[in-house]
Amino acid sequence: MAALVVASAFAFAGAAAGATDTPDPQRTTVQTDQQAVSTSLTATATVTGNTTLYDQGETVSDRPVYLLSAAPNLTLRVGTNVPTDQDVVVTQDVVLELSAARDEAVFWSERRELASTTRRVTDGRSRTTVTLDVRRLARERLAAVKAAADEVGIVRVRILVNASYDTGTYAGQVNLSSPVSVSGRAYEFDTPQVVERNHSTTVARPVNASVATAAVEFPGTEASLPSRSLWWVVAGIGALVLAVFVRTVDRRIEDFETFEKYYESVRYADWISRGKLPDSGEYARVPVETLLDLVDVAIDSEKRVIHDQAQDVYAVVDDGVMYEFRDVETSGRMYEFGLAPIDETTATLEQELQEAEAAASNGEEGEPTESWRD
Repeated sequence: MAALVVASAFAFAGAAAGATDTPDPQRTTVQTDQQAVSTSLTATATVTGNTTLYDQGETVSDRPVYLLSAAPNLTLRVGTNVPTDQDVVVTQDVVLELSAARDEAVFWSERRELASTTRRVTDGRSRTTVTLDVRRLARERLAAVKAAADEVGIVRVRILVNASYDTGTYAGQVNLSSPVSVSGRAYEFDTPQVVERNHSTTVARPVNASVATAAVEFPGTEASLPSRSLWWVVAGIGALVLAVFVRTVDRRIEDFETFEKYYESVRYADWISRGKLPDSGEYARVPVETLLDLVDVAIDSEKRVIHDQAQDVYAVVDDGVMYEFRDVETSGRMYEFGLAPIDETTATLEQELQEAEAAASNGEEGEPTESWRD
């Protein structure tokens, strides 16, 4: 009961602290000034040579392979998309790179700028176009490099694109590349290529978090508590109710020993029968310490526990042995574990056994003494 009262006091203290405490303002992070910049590389070729695959003057775009004799000129288009609600400075560079490598290690490289533009974009889009004569590249510079690097390394060709930008809020660059593979009759160029970058600023802002309250109405007024404090109040009231319940039960059970004895008699009622016990002198008596132990004896011996209400004794009679349990004072005599004290008219089992052994050793004849052996 005392523990419940203390717990209730702590609960009410927590409720009071929650009601008077000012909660810390909650903050959350949000993404502001979000901007996206993307750069793309595409390719087109106009058919100028004779071929049965395409019509003269036809334009082919972003194909996996181009015929070198039919479309020797490859037009590269670089486009950068920026925010449309502001002026953005965009610089786009297109570079042709030749390199020679052995075992993936580059031992020679050369770069030639094909185009470079810088513009202030107001409509959100910047474009750069350049045409590369692939047939001439293959016959002249590429052929010379391959001849020099013959049996030494592999010669590679790449188109490199670098787009740098400055939006006023963010600045950065986008890089992409695409290899050019030239054979005797065709060349390959992998397009389209697209790279995108996203920008944002992380800002911590306070959140107007609504605190759940529960209104408790009183006569003539109204009070509100935060939900957390309300739970503390409920816990405090619950602890007080339990304390009152414990106190009530404690008052009803003033004599706990009497209650415990009654509880045991009810608990073991299935093994106890009311009856009259025979005189204890006819049986060897075995004291049992508790009623539970006596019930165990009855179960093991498949007997019933007999309750003699006149003597207030519980006993189990098994052949010549009577197991008994006494739990009260009877006729002003104190029983220890249900065993009556020794007096002038009562002999213990040990005395009877000693007398019987003495008579047998002396050869005395007579009527045998009644004992637990019978």
